[in-house]
Amino acid sequence: MSTPANPPAAPVNNITDSIWPSKWTANVSAWDYGDFSDKTATASGKFYFDGSTGHTRADWTPYTNGKDATQVWIASLSTADTVASSNYYVKSGPICISFPITDPGLPNKVQVSVERPDWMSFCDQGGWAKYVGREQVDGVWTDHWSCHIDYIGVNQSITFQNWHSLGLDAVPKGLPVRVTGGNSAPNPTQGSPRLNSVWYSNFKTGDDSVKPDDFKKPAWLCIPVMMDAAEQKEFFGFVPTHKHVMSADFHQRAHWAVHANSSAADLHRASSKPVHLKGANFKDAMQLLNSRLTDAPLLQTKACSTFTLAELEQVQRLLLEARSPALQRVYEENSDTRALRVQLTELAQQYTLLQQITTARPELFAKVRDGLCHETVMLYVHHLSEGAREEVQHLVTLPLMPPTQHAAKAEDDAIATQVHSTYNTQVSCAVCHVQ
Repeated sequence: MSTPANPPAAPVNNITDSIWPSKWTANVSAWDYGDFSDKTATASGKFYFDGSTGHTRADWTPYTNGKDATQVWIASLSTADTVASSNYYVKSGPICISFPITDPGLPNKVQVSVERPDWMSFCDQGGWAKYVGREQVDGVWTDHWSCHIDYIGVNQSITFQNWHSLGLDAVPKGLPVRVTGGNSAPNPTQGSPRLNSVWYSNFKTGDDSVKPDDFKKPAWLCIPVMMDAAEQKEFFGFVPTHKHVMSADFHQRAHWAVHANSSAADLHRASSKPVHLKGANFKDAMQLLNSRLTDAPLLQTKACSTFTLAELEQVQRLLLEARSPALQRVYEENSDTRALRVQLTELAQQYTLLQQITTARPELFAKVRDGLCHETVMLYVHHLSEGAREEVQHLVTLPLMPPTQHAAKAEDDAIATQVHSTYNTQVSCAVCHVQ
């Protein structure tokens, strides 16, 4: 993006020039900052828009999670202002899921349609739009508009920006060459990144730019993502809406929706204390439990001592994404030590802290690592449904549980004491297997 001298002298501040054609396609490239760190994710693919029917489609190759995906939003318009149905479909690999798109700010779960072709003009009518200037995006002359909304009650602001073509560089007037969205209180897990930018190119417009087959369900069978709002909130931590469709974290969690329901055997095991697999002492118990892991024909394992903290974080992240809320509910109701110690949203922060501690205090590294290995195995065995465990076996290498139990030292300071307290919590499940 640049602002060269002597921009075109076409009319300035004409917000109506930002209105899109009703039907068009384009190649897309996206760049996403999920939070205030420098971690980024990129995506590329093709986008299809039909504002006349309320349909969009995106074919990502790959999406921000590194996997190819197809996303189709199908809204059936009954009148110009209301929507009879609105469903979003996501297919990644063999899995296809679907969920309704509603506006949580309106009562009675009002369903909403795809982005309006005149969305920036509509924002201007509300008094939130501002003309920024005339700029070039990838050599195409555009007018840059910004739409800023303050939510004073929650101390949050959202800014959408649009660079629409002036129609001077073989790109029809009004088409978005670049669109960004920014949030002052980012939460990538809930579909609210700090900054998401999408560049559009190679446009095709007109009635023949899209066809009805472009907006069919991406698979014959698309699994509904728990239609009950309470179940959605339990599984995701929130009720999914249209704002989550660009969140890689959301798609990674949604992938496991098909395995969300735990079997009767899973729930019975979660409500029971171990009466078998008990060893005479800690070492004997760990060897016995490790033998069960190594005997699983498809599960890959290796010694805990060979893992780095970064590797353990990756394994734990996948296991927490695949977790079953029903099992966690059983543990919480029974005050069971198998209940989650750390939530998925806290994982990155925890590992950053552990990395800092073990860098400054290398003598604590083995205890930190070993505690995480015990906890990782507990997550796999006690927090995944049977179906999720079967899939996870193909995706991770699980650490074996260390046979040595660490003890506190009389000379431990505050940091070492806290590390040992966390370690005791992490091995509490394993201790249940000692006679």
